Amino acid sequence: MRRIAGLVVCLLVFPVLAFAARPLSIDDAGTVERGNVEVEFGVEYVKGFDKEVGISLAVTAGLFSSLDFGVEVPYTFINAKEAKNSDGFSDVSISTKFTFIKDSKTLPDCAIGFSYKTDSGNDGKGLGTGKPEYSINSIFSKAWKSLATYLNLGYAFREDFANMDNEDALTYGVAVEYSLNDNVNLVAEVSGETALKRKFNDNSCSALVGFNYSLSDNVILDIGVGTAISRADPDLKVTSGVTISF
Repeated sequence: MRRIAGLVVCLLVFPVLAFAARPLSIDDAGTVERGNVEVEFGVEYVKGFDKEVGISLAVTAGLFSSLDFGVEVPYTFINAKEAKNSDGFSDVSISTKFTFIKDSKTLPDCAIGFSYKTDSGNDGKGLGTGKPEYSINSIFSKAWKSLATYLNLGYAFREDFANMDNEDALTYGVAVEYSLNDNVNLVAEVSGETALKRKFNDNSCSALVGFNYSLSDNVILDIGVGTAISRADPDLKVTSGVTISF
C-alpha cells in the first residue's frame, strides 16, 4: 500500500507539528507563545485502495517567544482490500519551528521548520515507511482584515540507504482562511510533493476545504473534506478534531 508521507530535518533542536489551524495540514509562521501548550486531537478517515482511520495526538510547547517544539503520535486502523487488516501506532513525528519575521507592516510573517519522522511504525503492516524521514520547510503567512494566506515550500530527505534509492522530494502547500465572524473560519488548501524523477500522477497532490469554530478562547473545533488531484492520493479524506490551548 501507499507509504505514509514523511517529515523533516533537525539542526539544533528537534520539533512539533504546528499547523495553520486545523483542519489545514500546512504550517503557518506563528509559534505557540512561550510557556503555553497547545494540544491537537484529530480523527481522519481515508478512502483509497484501502480504507484507513487514523487517530492522532499532537502536543506543542512554546519554548521562547519565536520557537516552539512538539510531538505527534498517530494510531492507524487499516481495512485492507488485498491483505490482512491491521492497526497500531504509526511513525512518531517530532518537529520545531522558528519565526524570524513577524508583525511587519509590509513583509509577510516568515518562519523555518525542521522535522524528523521516526521509523517506529510497523512498515510490514503498512503502519510506517520503514525508515526515518527528515524535512525542512519555509513558511510564509500574511493576514488582512478577514483573510489570511499561507505558503509552504520545503524539501523532504528520504534516502533508502539499504537500497541506495533516493526518494527526496520538494514539498509545497498554499492555503487561505476567511473569517465569517468572530467564531467561524472557512479554510481551503492545495498541498503535495514532487519527486523530480516521477510523473505528476505518481506524486502526491490533493485539495481540502473545511471550517473551524471557536467554542471559546481556548477551544477550537474543526472539520474538513479532502480529495485527490493526482492519482497518487486517496479519493476521499475526512478529518475532524479539536485544538485546546493552555
